[in-house]
Amino acid sequence: MKNLYFRGILLLACIHLISHSSLYAQCLCSSGLPATAVDQTISISPTTASTLTFTFQQFNPAIGNLSCVSLHDTITGNSVTGVGNTGPDSTAFLFQLTLTNKVSGPGITITHVYNSIHGYDTLAPYGQPGDTITYGPENIITNPNGVGSTGGNAAYLGLGTVNFTYAINGGLITLDGGSNYNSSITTVIGGIMRLTYYWCPAVALGSAITGFSIFKKNGTISLQWLGTNDQNDIVYEIEYSRDGESWQTAGTVPAGSAPTGTVAQYQYQYNPSKTDVGQVYFRIKRIDPEGNIVYSVVKEVNLQQEDQRPGIQIYPNPVDRKMMIQFDELQTGNFSLELVSTTGQVIERKEVQLTGTGITSMDLSRKPASGIYFLRAVDLAHNRQFLTKVIAN
Repeated sequence: MKNLYFRGILLLACIHLISHSSLYAQCLCSSGLPATAVDQTISISPTTASTLTFTFQQFNPAIGNLSCVSLHDTITGNSVTGVGNTGPDSTAFLFQLTLTNKVSGPGITITHVYNSIHGYDTLAPYGQPGDTITYGPENIITNPNGVGSTGGNAAYLGLGTVNFTYAINGGLITLDGGSNYNSSITTVIGGIMRLTYYWCPAVALGSAITGFSIFKKNGTISLQWLGTNDQNDIVYEIEYSRDGESWQTAGTVPAGSAPTGTVAQYQYQYNPSKTDVGQVYFRIKRIDPEGNIVYSVVKEVNLQQEDQRPGIQIYPNPVDRKMMIQFDELQTGNFSLELVSTTGQVIERKEVQLTGTGITSMDLSRKPASGIYFLRAVDLAHNRQFLTKVIAN
């Protein structure tokens, strides 16, 4: 016969809201930059409660876009186990104590299982001196350091609260000696629960800015992009940052006299200063005559690396039947465009002539089968090759 008892008292916890600008690489914004972390920490005072509820504040969506959620569990426990022989005979027992910690909330579950072996210990017959034994206190729940994560779950959004539950379960069993015993287990737990929100700025990304590329050559940084000129007097501002958070204007490029409704290619040369070291980030800010602002995605370049070889990119990617191809530099000459499978088979080929432009297109006769391909552009006069990956869904 077995009896298991958990003695409970109230949880005394304090919640601290900490906002900091540390960036965590494990959760990225759509721009490719690390998301910003906001922590909430609950400190658990020592308690023998077997179930607890933790209440955290939801993430205010007015701050930005919630990208990821992470929960860190560092709860530890100390157990005292009392055992009594209920049989008529002196018995040598071998016991196993098993405790399971479980923390659960929306989209996150963390489980830890702990085992401890006791014995062999000989207990006298029931009612005789020496018919009981106490094990502990023992630090059975040690260094859990559990981590659970989820995406931008809607349950964490709002101005209210979100709950996590903690439960400890388990008991004592005999591995040898029979089942004539009873037991009581008291486990004191304590520790910290930390919920982290990773969020990204709610920046409007403009579909009117596409094909944004950046590369370093001969000590300068070249930026190129395509802009849809749906109005006159559009201005493009080039913004740069040394940390991906604080932005400064590096220069401006007017849309010029491109006809309304057309797509034009723009370029900008940035000359790094002596204070520009390591990673430097860039984005394009588009301002129309009414003052509406949209941004491109963020691109980065490492000033300590070797000059980057100019290449090509395509869009849309995944592709359908038509590919727009953009070189990182303006090209002049005859080029062969080839869609190549991963086995080297040329699926389709087209020759184009470029004259001082970095943009061309390739119409496919049919949609490629789902898989990975490569777009290879060959400068026929100089035998230069450009290669980029193509995805077909």
